[in-house]
Amino acid sequence: MSPTWIEIDDEVMAKVKEQAEPFVDSPNDALRQLLGLGPAGEASCAPLPSECPPQAVRRRRAPSGELLSMDDYELPLLRALSQAGGSVPKKKVKAAVEVMLAERLTGLDREPLESGEIRWENRIGFARLRAIDRGHMRSDSRRGIWELTDAGIERLGELEAELQERERAGSR
Repeated sequence: MSPTWIEIDDEVMAKVKEQAEPFVDSPNDALRQLLGLGPAGEASCAPLPSECPPQAVRRRRAPSGELLSMDDYELPLLRALSQAGGSVPKKKVKAAVEVMLAERLTGLDREPLESGEIRWENRIGFARLRAIDRGHMRSDSRRGIWELTDAGIERLGELEAELQERERAGSR
């Protein structure tokens, strides 16, 4: 079987990354798992498409531990949605989350990606996808509107309770 290059959008790539085990699975392995296919006979890589310049394929990853973790976006995202009434334009959610995370975002979080988008803003988009996958946000909202679900409200309550418990334990 000869490999072929394909283009996929960021949302599909996020799903592939969720399925893959870092440093073990290739994107092809992750897609085979998602599609219920067995492992490939042997690893291989297709040559780059000739019309695709090599610099467009290369991506610099941020060094491990130098970014705010993806888990740290969950509470501010759910809080921002809840505080604004549960259904909010994306722009307002990002502004509220930025205020909540202002002192925790690193310099690297605030740098632009090759696409021009600011890294933390890109990551809040991935946090939204995780929330949708977990049922905490609606997937069928109007374009540009982010909406909290009942499960998201429940999750927010759990996160708030966990935070209060950690704060109480720390003050003892």
